[in-house]
Amino acid sequence: MDVYIISYKIEGKWNSMLKKSKKRFKELGYNVFLVEGYNLKQNPGIKPNQVCYLNLLDKVIPLIKNKIKKGFLLAEDDAYLQDILTPKYLLYRLKKNNYLNNIIRIGYQKNLKQKPPYYPNGNYLVGTQLLWFPKNQMKKLEFELNKSKAQHLNGFLSKNLNLDIKILDEKKQKKKKYVLELEHISTTTGKTRKGLKLNVKNISKKTKKLNVKKLKK
Repeated sequence: MDVYIISYKIEGKWNSMLKKSKKRFKELGYNVFLVEGYNLKQNPGIKPNQVCYLNLLDKVIPLIKNKIKKGFLLAEDDAYLQDILTPKYLLYRLKKNNYLNNIIRIGYQKNLKQKPPYYPNGNYLVGTQLLWFPKNQMKKLEFELNKSKAQHLNGFLSKNLNLDIKILDEKKQKKKKYVLELEHISTTTGKTRKGLKLNVKNISKKTKKLNVKKLKK
């Protein structure tokens, strides 16, 4: 199963966070492809809350829209998969959610309840760590992105009523998320984004799996 990870380069080198995310996807059996997104320091006209939106519109869609067969997975470079989310299991769950016709939000941080009409779906799903986009929604997706103002991709996907969007296994993920966000220092703000910290000292030689420690917020 193919996954495209969006990241950026600093002086010709990929963001260091990407290495951890890429390794995890490969460990679980995914075919990983990298997409170079905008470096905000080199593109001062782009606001931090616009970068994920514009990366999808300007970088990802033009690159792969004519390559995909059924659809594609798009991941952020801070995404870290739980053991359960193997390609076989994910495909099984996607099929159960009409994946050929729905955009599916797989990896996210939290679901905030919001009141209509500004949020017509009644919620704001925070995080776009892992998304599924079906081929038959690509033209509509590109149209909607071009029609709207660049904004938080979270907000766009939470508010849009013209696209068929689902949350994968929402009840199950209330107890345990499929995708975790790695802790990292934002190159934009210089502040630490609270998330998950890899405890490399406790790597098992037999399983070769990284243990994950969730930081207290």
